[in-house]
Amino acid sequence: MALPVVNHTFRLCAEPEMKFGQSGAAVMRLRLAANANRKNQDTGDWEKSDELFINATAFGPHAEAIAEANLTTGQEVLVSGRLRTNSWEDQDGNKRSVVEMRLDSIGPTIRPPRQGGNGQSQQRGGYGQQGGTGQPGDGDPWAGGGAGFGGSGDAAPF
Repeated sequence: MALPVVNHTFRLCAEPEMKFGQSGAAVMRLRLAANANRKNQDTGDWEKSDELFINATAFGPHAEAIAEANLTTGQEVLVSGRLRTNSWEDQDGNKRSVVEMRLDSIGPTIRPPRQGGNGQSQQRGGYGQQGGTGQPGDGDPWAGGGAGFGGSGDAAPF
C-alpha cells in the first residue's frame, strides 16, 4: 500500500534547516503549519478553528534545491509530500512515534495583490512595475501604438 500523499498550502514556522549526514548527503528539515479559519457569528471576526503542525524532510539534490529557493519563516508555500510514521525508542526505553512528511515538492505560492482599503490594488513589484511617464503601454513591450509588422502597418510580413 502506498503512503498517503498531501497536497496543501502551508506556512513555514521556522527557517528551513540544512544538515549533512555522515555520507555528506544534504538533509533539509522544515516545520510547517496549516490552519482553518471560521467567521465568528457574534463578532464577525475571523478566528483560528483548527491547526496542524508537521515536520517535513527532503534529501540529497532535492534538499539542496530547496535551500537555493531561499524560503523564509512565515512564507506561504505549496507542498506535496508523503506522510510516514517515524518511530524510535527514547533514553528511558519508551517507544515514541511521530507523523512526518517526506517532501516531493515545495515552492512559494503566487497570488494576485489584495485590494487595499481605498479600492486600489496594492502592488508589491514585479512585471509591469517599471517607472515611466505614465503613458499607456509605458513599460509594456506588447502595448500597441506601433506601426505594426515591419513598420508598414498594413499587413503581416508573410
